[in-house]
Amino acid sequence: MKSYKLDQIALISAITKEMNKQFPGIPADERINTVIKAVNSICDEYGREPVLAEFNIGLSAWLASDDTGLSSRYMASILSGSFTALNNYPRDPDDLGRCIRLTIAVPEYASLVHLMQTSGPHWAAVVDNWDHWLELFNAKEFSDLYSDMKEKYAAINPNRI
Repeated sequence: MKSYKLDQIALISAITKEMNKQFPGIPADERINTVIKAVNSICDEYGREPVLAEFNIGLSAWLASDDTGLSSRYMASILSGSFTALNNYPRDPDDLGRCIRLTIAVPEYASLVHLMQTSGPHWAAVVDNWDHWLELFNAKEFSDLYSDMKEKYAAINPNRI
């Protein structure tokens, strides 16, 4: 991952153009400062180097990193027992990758993945397929991994992945 130097003026222009499209003649009064603050926040966030999960950085450092997502945070909440998060499961290889990198950042969690088995049928599928999915992920066979994930999840609930 890398940082990006975004064009602040172009972003402000794009946002105000969209606002005007939705509400023709919308005034550019003092509320435009909110748009500018939002754009500045976006530019600042994308302008910094991302903080990635690294081997054995521990839970606190992992939580403060940019390598977390809804499913990996839920997994961390269950495996650590130190906070709560909404139940989300990895829906694609990117989500699964964040869960895998959690087990790299906090190595003792690698042997605890089986505890996710009781977190719902989708997590049971993750646990049942963890080793195989880990192999596919490490081999960068993301298309095969995504297909297998969709297939296993579809067997649980054909209308939702």
